[in-house]
Amino acid sequence: GVLSARRAVAQRYQALGVEGVGVDDVWLGNGVSELITMAVQALVEDGDEVLVPAPDFPLWTAVVTLSGGKAVHYVCDESAEWNPDLADMESRITDRTKAIVLINPNNPTGAVYPKEIVEGVLDLARRHGLMILADEIYDQILYDNEVHHSAAALGPDVVVLTFSGLSKTYRVAGFRSGWLVVSGPRQ
Repeated sequence: GVLSARRAVAQRYQALGVEGVGVDDVWLGNGVSELITMAVQALVEDGDEVLVPAPDFPLWTAVVTLSGGKAVHYVCDESAEWNPDLADMESRITDRTKAIVLINPNNPTGAVYPKEIVEGVLDLARRHGLMILADEIYDQILYDNEVHHSAAALGPDVVVLTFSGLSKTYRVAGFRSGWLVVSGPRQ
């Protein structure tokens, strides 16, 4: 992608406290959907499992399935303000689990996860050797004094692929400009 755009994205994540992110960690694409598809196709092998929230943005389940993987849905319950149930999430982790999808703020529920929930998901990833696929396209669209907590900023020791773009935050729907930021250990 265009170096100046990649530099701007890297600087944005550096300002959010994401450690060690530079221009080489930023991938630009024709919207977040394209980048999600490319990343999942590259990372998921036949039979791999990916934990996906329920309810979710349907692209996640479709892309995991079309990539040969199995979308395993974890509970986000309305009675718990649509926050992920960490115990339910952990109970669904198997030796085939490769990653956890974290949509924060969630689409379609609009839930913005408290710091403790994001840290809990990161702890699960850390303990089970999983990566986080963080869909944060709505991270700047917050109401009622909500605060977004970036998974990448809170988990520098966990591999996090953060997806975001211009269409939601900057109100340019249809412009098709997204990015993927890779953070965490590179081994």
